[in-house]
Amino acid sequence: MARFLPLFLWLFSLAWAQFDPTRSWFTLRTEHFDIHYHTGLERVAAEVALHAEEAYALLSQDFEPPPNRLNLVVADVGDVRNGFADPTQNRIGVYTAQFRSADLLNPRLSSWWQTVVFHEVAHLFDLTQVRGPLKEATRIFGQLPAQSAVKPFPFVEGTVLYLKYKKLGESRLNDATTRMMLRQMVLSGRFPSLDEIRQAYTRAAWPPLGLLVYNYSAWLVRYLEERFGQDAYRRLTEANAGMLALKDFNQPFRQAFGLSLDELYADFVRWLPGQFEGEIAEIRARGLTPTEQLSRLGFYSQGATDSASGLVYAHTSPLRQGLRILAGGGERELLNGPAQHPQWSPDGRYLIFVRESEGPYFVGSDLYRYDRLEGRLERLTQGERVYYARYAPDGRSIFLAKNTPDGSSELARYFVDLKRVQPLRSFPHQDGVVHSFAVAPDGNSLVLALLRRGGFQDLYRYTLASGGLEALTQDRNVEADPAFSPDGQYVLYSSDVNRVYNLYAYRLSDGAVLQVTNLLTGAYQPTFSHTGEHIVFSGYDESGYNLYRVPYDPAAWRRVGLHRETLPAFRPPEPAQGEPYNPFSYLRPLYWLPLAGPSGLGLGASFSASDPVGLHAYALSVGLDGSRGAFYDLTYRYAGLGFPLGVRLVGIGEQNAQGVGVLLPLLQGSLGLQYLRTDLFEPALNPNRNTVTHAVGLDVFRQSSLADDLFRSSASLRLQGSAFLREGSSAWRFSLQGALGISLRLPLEAAHVFGLRLAGGLTTSPLAYDAFDLGVLPLTVGGWPALAVRGYAPGQLRGGQALAGSLEYRLPPWPIERGVGNWPVFLDDLSLALFADGGVAGSPLELSRARFSLGAELRLSLTLFYLAPGSSLALGGAQGIGEPAPRFYLSLVLPGL
Repeated sequence: MARFLPLFLWLFSLAWAQFDPTRSWFTLRTEHFDIHYHTGLERVAAEVALHAEEAYALLSQDFEPPPNRLNLVVADVGDVRNGFADPTQNRIGVYTAQFRSADLLNPRLSSWWQTVVFHEVAHLFDLTQVRGPLKEATRIFGQLPAQSAVKPFPFVEGTVLYLKYKKLGESRLNDATTRMMLRQMVLSGRFPSLDEIRQAYTRAAWPPLGLLVYNYSAWLVRYLEERFGQDAYRRLTEANAGMLALKDFNQPFRQAFGLSLDELYADFVRWLPGQFEGEIAEIRARGLTPTEQLSRLGFYSQGATDSASGLVYAHTSPLRQGLRILAGGGERELLNGPAQHPQWSPDGRYLIFVRESEGPYFVGSDLYRYDRLEGRLERLTQGERVYYARYAPDGRSIFLAKNTPDGSSELARYFVDLKRVQPLRSFPHQDGVVHSFAVAPDGNSLVLALLRRGGFQDLYRYTLASGGLEALTQDRNVEADPAFSPDGQYVLYSSDVNRVYNLYAYRLSDGAVLQVTNLLTGAYQPTFSHTGEHIVFSGYDESGYNLYRVPYDPAAWRRVGLHRETLPAFRPPEPAQGEPYNPFSYLRPLYWLPLAGPSGLGLGASFSASDPVGLHAYALSVGLDGSRGAFYDLTYRYAGLGFPLGVRLVGIGEQNAQGVGVLLPLLQGSLGLQYLRTDLFEPALNPNRNTVTHAVGLDVFRQSSLADDLFRSSASLRLQGSAFLREGSSAWRFSLQGALGISLRLPLEAAHVFGLRLAGGLTTSPLAYDAFDLGVLPLTVGGWPALAVRGYAPGQLRGGQALAGSLEYRLPPWPIERGVGNWPVFLDDLSLALFADGGVAGSPLELSRARFSLGAELRLSLTLFYLAPGSSLALGGAQGIGEPAPRFYLSLVLPGL
């Protein structure tokens, strides 16, 4: 009976809702949008609606508007800055959190809402374009965005950044961080290949894929329009939108411009250095600041804090994530896992930092403390949404910057002994989002880097006694991460004057601004060495961000004059007066697709839909399978209980089977329940008539992982059980099988991995029909089953009881990272695994009959359709000990299978 379980449990998958559907939701309707928001976001919804219609009008100048009304959901999902666009459902999601947005984004637009709303609305305009015969097909099948959505990454994300720059004047295209990255490429003479930016793949080199496909690729789209005119991208869209999704992407380029994408990219790489050579010469002419490099790991090495115990910083890369310490002439990992903005206590015993934790529908950040003497980690706050923290000079309290549900920020103070948080000041309506701050040596004031409406991020002094706020700087430069000098005379900070990040000092006695560094790349997040003799900062080089230091020498600093500007007036909008949210009005599918029956004969249709908030979602496939009868497959998810509850109904005419299943999420796992009825002609059971079988099944899955610097370990456990009854028999039979998988990555730079798999099965059925078979078919889809011994044919190892295991060694993968021309297929990594399998099956087991095999497997990881990594093609062979010849297999693994 175990052979029927994959019908439900292995193919059963339901996604989590994006938003918390248990909240009270409302809908505000505008000319082109339905704005959905939950309680507490009435003013946010009103402002988002204005920016949405503004974006719609601007983008309609270049694109045909998307079909149907657009749904825009604005929600507090926790301490994460992001948004998304789903062209298949005409849906946009916007998250309220906007803390430290200057770290990733260009903060110079009027507000976070203008930045993120334009970005996601532009995606819907761009990815829903349809032209030519395909447009006629939409009259039959409905909204089909696939042909516009399937295209290389630069023309998905890079395009939107360019359009934002083109229409609004600011985006990541022209911010200081992007210019710094491009200057470094020009200095080194190394630019990414077209293959490196074209697809989603497992990239291990700097710059990471995100910077390449957003920031770098925006310049590629800019070059396209500078070379071929301001309507160039529209012309490319017109050509592409009339072609099938599965194509060589050189085709729309040749049709629109008479050259291929490869030729355009080669010209772009020759053009790009000329955009920065003048800027590089100007920086050099002012004299470069000598620096001393302290760290070497690159990627994101930031947030340094120093004490006599050592220099600690936060590091994130494809190989590591955690807090690292430089001490005694060496470096090691201090704490593993996500951690940001560390700071030593004044006495050097404790280290505070911020860490995120995920829960259903919410990501929360809180304050943690590490005791150096006891090696103990303690969580100081719970649910306070702390994203930045700094000690008071006496070490008895800690100042906090906190997120609020509507995207605003608050200042607070945590008293260590009392374990209590005291509110200090709020900044309502996002007019004053705290980026970072420094505490004065006397403890009576703070200097804040504060983002105000209109895109002004400046320094402000906040006085504790009065609660007053005084602007120290007020200009279009982005000021960040202030730090007081040990004597309290200066506030050091980073600023992107002339779109180049350097360190500056604000002299408190007279308000003078002095330039501390002059670097070709950039300088961020200054702090002082515990001796007070050096300034330590995060600088940029070819490997990413590393720690550097310069002497603390105010006499060497150069005074600069900055023009003071006036902040634009801001008046919060009136709260939205929406109507109660009705999810059922959005469950009509926007499109349908034809499909063949399970046997390859017959014809059916499939469609799906979800309400914008995610309270209800379903997918349905139904049709006739030739002469074998009807088939149907209905998956439904309900999220109103605080967790997603999934239900699936299946009927397969070929097997005359009907089933129902339920999927429940568990912490780091899932629980599945199912009932299945089959009515089949099984000669081994009854040669005269069909046999009706009723089966109930249970599937439990759990996984966990541990990490320590370069070492990684993960474990997964799956248990499947079923009880089945055949009509004509009063005896219930049972089947149970389980598998434990353990993976260990050695603590080396290259990925050497050992894997162990242990599996077993037991059935009480006396029929050979229900026995377990450890033989592996030569051709499998989705990989081999857990109960398997490669190298043996079906039927050689068979019985009502079974044990199997495998030990595998995976060598470091060879990164191919090449596309197949400009087709939507990408070859990522090729890996080799050596394995030894063993197992035994019988009724009962006889360990003396155990069989073993040795083999090897080549696995090629793939990205399909540019944006869908996770597929792989495996070719393997195994020699059963004592068998006359090896057996080979081919395995195709697709995401979700």
